[in-house]
Amino acid sequence: CKTCHSFEAGKNLAGPNLANLWGRKAGTVEGARYSPAMKASGIVWDAASLKTYLADPRKAMPGTTMMVGVRREKDLDDVIAYLEQKTKQS
Repeated sequence: CKTCHSFEAGKNLAGPNLANLWGRKAGTVEGARYSPAMKASGIVWDAASLKTYLADPRKAMPGTTMMVGVRREKDLDDVIAYLEQKTKQS
């Protein structure tokens, strides 16, 4: 995640910062670049929406610019748990 995303509010990299991710509507971080698909998705980030998206971003949201997915179920669960713990502190 850290290659493209920061956990620091207001600090966007190639992707938007992940601060306060839980409950945030996708495509709404000020100053971040988003694909039209992300902006129009209507997704609100939670464990279920992240699991679907992170497993295969391009399948879950055709037109997204995020290219890397997490294929292994255990790894996916670990990433989501980490994101939840890390971003709820932000």
